[in-house]
Amino acid sequence: MTKKIVAVLALSLVASNAFASQAKNIVTGGGDAGNILCGNGMCGSFYTNDEYNMFWNPAFINGQKNWAIIENGANSGTSAGFVTNMGAVNVGAFFNRPVLNGGQALDLVVGGDMGAKWGIGLTQTLSQDNANKASSTIIKAGVVVADFEPFVSYAAKNTANGTTDSSDFTVGTRYHYGEWTPYAAYRDSDANGSVWGLGLGRNAKMGDVSMDYSLSYWNTDAGYNLPLALTFTADAASWLAVRAGFQHALRGAGGTTTTLGGTIKLGKADLDMVVGQGGNGETTISGPSSFGFSDNLFANAGLTYRW
Repeated sequence: MTKKIVAVLALSLVASNAFASQAKNIVTGGGDAGNILCGNGMCGSFYTNDEYNMFWNPAFINGQKNWAIIENGANSGTSAGFVTNMGAVNVGAFFNRPVLNGGQALDLVVGGDMGAKWGIGLTQTLSQDNANKASSTIIKAGVVVADFEPFVSYAAKNTANGTTDSSDFTVGTRYHYGEWTPYAAYRDSDANGSVWGLGLGRNAKMGDVSMDYSLSYWNTDAGYNLPLALTFTADAASWLAVRAGFQHALRGAGGTTTTLGGTIKLGKADLDMVVGQGGNGETTISGPSSFGFSDNLFANAGLTYRW
């Protein structure tokens, strides 16, 4: 057992392969070079199964069990949220969730299953910068039909400095083909231009270690990106899950980020954390790569309770 734990720790130190959190998303990234999922407050991952995927396709709230989380981000402060069942529907709310455009978000998500899983979501974001009174009201919808997972997002109101309205529209889908997960998305934003791309992810088992990886292509107004994402996850003990993430820009902006994280399992509670991260701690690809344990130990952490 000791040799097994040491071998896994060589991949990463103290992340759960079952739950989503800001700390986990920092390790995995989204598989989109930050162009789609974390734009306008949408987070989660295209290439891994993640409960936070309900923020880009609300239909993913279906099938989730009752849970609540309080988490702290090194650059974003404290946030909290929950998902619970209310009769034939699942309902989720999240407060003060960080978004990468510098604001905070209030999320409401509702979903049900009527032969096909469906979900709708509302995200209200507000900038914390007093000099730039930016806000947006984002409506999201998605379904899960067989192996297809299409979604759409539209910023019904998107203002900067209290005066300028700008549109922001995103549409895409993910598909499951055995271990393979192809995905594609398009986003058109007055503020950031248009982005379109596609990718291919895969989940593979290597003994006790699960490996998720993806390679994708994203075309932006500034050029194209080829991001590579790789995540190792394993149970080091009955009370400990570990994860290591590697993100590398084969072409385009980003550089390389190597991140370590993990989850300590405490009965019905999970303590999820990042114990070392490169770059600036965002879920987008960033660099240069460094571990910085003294600065980042427990800097991003979340406590989840399930009932």
